[in-house]
Amino acid sequence: MAQWDVLRKELEEIPEYNTISRCNSFEAFYYYIEHGLRVRDAWKNVLESETVTAVLCADDTNPFTHIPLLLARQRGLPTISCHHGALDGRCMVKGCDADVFLAKGKMEQDYLTRLCAMPPKKIVIGAPSSTVGAQRGALRDHNQPYIVFFSEPYEATNGRGTDVYADILVPLFELAAREGRQLIIKLHPAESLTERRSIAEQLLSLEQRKNLRFVTGPLSSELLGKTWFGITVLSTVAMECALHGVPCFLCKWLESSPYGYIDQFVRFGLGIPLSHPSEIPDIPILLRAGDTGGHGDCWEVASSSLLKALISAPPKTHEDALADLRQAKTVG
Repeated sequence: MAQWDVLRKELEEIPEYNTISRCNSFEAFYYYIEHGLRVRDAWKNVLESETVTAVLCADDTNPFTHIPLLLARQRGLPTISCHHGALDGRCMVKGCDADVFLAKGKMEQDYLTRLCAMPPKKIVIGAPSSTVGAQRGALRDHNQPYIVFFSEPYEATNGRGTDVYADILVPLFELAAREGRQLIIKLHPAESLTERRSIAEQLLSLEQRKNLRFVTGPLSSELLGKTWFGITVLSTVAMECALHGVPCFLCKWLESSPYGYIDQFVRFGLGIPLSHPSEIPDIPILLRAGDTGGHGDCWEVASSSLLKALISAPPKTHEDALADLRQAKTVG
């Protein structure tokens, strides 16, 4: 704490950091330092009391999962990082502390090397085994009964859910009514069903809401199988739609992230960008013209030999480890 106090005084001499300090943003550091040390000690106890042979971290921004990775690396254990979402833009401003980063496919690999400057030799392609990919490339007609709006917790990034719904929900409902489809709003687990329903009540009449249904819980293959097209602002669901052959439209005018996710999805054919709400009524024209994107090389399942090599005892050097991993992937 004393060392932090010294550093804080030095930082406050810089105008930008002084502004941050005056906004009380530095106060949280006291909590994070004390709490972080407790998390570290808890994980040290785990590593000392259990037979841990490797650590796989699926979110190295979260201290609860990042700290055990750091401790394992100090002990010479194999360490692997991956990201639970489609992409992790924070890789632009942080290093990878693991020996190897598992990318789910060429799309993520390209993002990490081209935009995040991660060394290519550190990346190995290997996605989880999933039944999602079984739908890839399946022939689809245009008779699916649902239009699905994949909602998100916009408030978590200082957005306003009401404004987003006003832009998307009204023209989307009109499109669903015109095309004889049902409008589904699939909620993110962090969203409140009650709160989102209240927004819909403000925007749609009681008669209109008869053709609207909210869906909560995990995203199912059954729902995607009945989906004519999906629409979202920016969500990993674009990748899941692509793997099921479901066209997904991305509301680029509402993008607030600085990480270029939508551009990367579009670059690899995972989504079709929309630049204004006025383009929503034209979606059927795009669909019938065949402008539906594709799966975009975003998912390549890891072989058992690759996973075995990842969690086995580390070779003598890091370079040897990566060479062995790539050889195992080729053989697999």
